[in-house]
Amino acid sequence: MTLSESPRHVVALTALGAEVHVEVAGGHADTVAADLLRAWSRCDARRVDEANGRNVRVLVDDDPAAIDDAAAHGAIAGPSAAVVADQVALAVTLQAIEANAGNLLMLRAAAVADPRTGRCVVLVGPAGSGRSTAARTLARHFGYVTDDTVAFTPTLDLLRYSKPLVTGDDPAEGMQSPDDLGLRQAPESLRPAAVLLLERHAEGFVPPLLTELPTAEAVAHLSGNASYLRALDRPLHRLAALVEEVGAVHRVDYREADDLVAITQQLLNHPTPRAEPEEEPEPTVEELLGPDPGDGGERVRRSDFVDFHVSDGVGCVMLGETVVVLSFLATRILTLLGEGSATLDRLAEALLVEFGEPESGDARSLVQTHVDDLVEVGVLTRA
Repeated sequence: MTLSESPRHVVALTALGAEVHVEVAGGHADTVAADLLRAWSRCDARRVDEANGRNVRVLVDDDPAAIDDAAAHGAIAGPSAAVVADQVALAVTLQAIEANAGNLLMLRAAAVADPRTGRCVVLVGPAGSGRSTAARTLARHFGYVTDDTVAFTPTLDLLRYSKPLVTGDDPAEGMQSPDDLGLRQAPESLRPAAVLLLERHAEGFVPPLLTELPTAEAVAHLSGNASYLRALDRPLHRLAALVEEVGAVHRVDYREADDLVAITQQLLNHPTPRAEPEEEPEPTVEELLGPDPGDGGERVRRSDFVDFHVSDGVGCVMLGETVVVLSFLATRILTLLGEGSATLDRLAEALLVEFGEPESGDARSLVQTHVDDLVEVGVLTRA
């Protein structure tokens, strides 16, 4: 039996606000479709007549030849629903992420919510950081939002994505629905209250510890766990807005998921601080020193980077897919340049006006060293 000849069912799911159709074929299509409807019930799972738009094709059959043929044609294929369940979940998530590229800020993260208020604690971390286990543990106490991808609208509302979870206890069980695992419901309206970067320690006694990160460092860490970040308009500013919304991003060092329950409750009980007003732009070289006399010398200007954000005098720059955190002085050199160019002598003179003579060395040498470093990493270019 080939993929085209198999009996089929189509299940529509809502993932991160996008509709994804899962087209199920093979000798076990009836059972698999029923499993999908149950496991994905909190994602508005329903039967539809046709697979349109974004879709995932699946074949579950006892015939190895049929499985090989389906896989050769790009379908997810296997002998049982449990074997393909995690692949289906990944494929649905990827389809949803692609559908929202350039619109939603999406992080590889789990999230749980206060069932009454909808205030969320977001747990950010790559594979192996324990985020899925943390979500499963915490969602017995708080509302389950997602264990996989947290998506924020431009106004920083969260989209609920209560997908099935891998239990990790028995691979033969595949993915299980939040209902079967006894996870609490999250409300429809969700807002971020806290963001935690997970740092799990597998061995030794590790009391749970929260460490606040400076905004630029937090933005850089979050950027490494984001999907399609470069597709967003002013992506670093979108990340910084999230940091400002929750007051600060914290790294949490922990060992067991149970250690996070009290921390999560504490963060949900704590009122979200009001975001600080945006910093006033720093004056450029010309605003400090007047018009450029154009007296020659080596000039530098900013490279054509994706985005540049400054908080508390420290900036971060997005170059392609890479985010670079700058020192205070490197940040000030970029803000002094603005959209124009300047010689090293003019930059040194402007820094002398602002900060006076450096404690060691001279201003010109200090500027030269920082400019050379910024040129090397691609933040500045020699004009």
